[in-house]
Amino acid sequence: MATKPDDASLLKVLGNWDVLALGFGAMIGFGWVVLTGDWIGSAGTLGAVLAMAAGGVIMAVVGLTYAELTASMPKAGGEHNFLLRGMGPRWSFIGSWGIVGGYVTIVAFEAVALPRTALYLFPDLNQIHLWDVAGSEVHLTWALVGSIAAIVITTINILGVKFASVVQTFVVVLLLIIGL
Repeated sequence: MATKPDDASLLKVLGNWDVLALGFGAMIGFGWVVLTGDWIGSAGTLGAVLAMAAGGVIMAVVGLTYAELTASMPKAGGEHNFLLRGMGPRWSFIGSWGIVGGYVTIVAFEAVALPRTALYLFPDLNQIHLWDVAGSEVHLTWALVGSIAAIVITTINILGVKFASVVQTFVVVLLLIIGL
């Protein structure tokens, strides 16, 4: 007979600064800085300002929604829990898999951003041409940097949320220092 998991087993391991760093890193991130330069440049000054303002308004609404839902349903599970309580198990299942799909695509986005950054630092990184995709060349060394980064990030997440938050805090602080 299956037993219900005890809520006490879900220990609070993150402090306020840890959560802030995780949220900041997840929303501000790194990949968009590297990969959207061409998009923003082609939009012009007014287009870039409007896009950033619209994105900021959307993120503010999302943040307020999460704040309200988290305060009213303080259980582990985030979006899965919100959907389960609000719309039932079927929509919670569909929504949770949708979120997993979103996270998988973000990993692919970030796996392209890191090698592109490495290319700025090491201009001769592109070695051993493999193939072309949509007019862009793919090189083995470039692909290896992205693959190794994905393995490292996966390992960090497997090691636990507290370790991941320490790494994320370091990366966010480094990103802010570089930005300044």
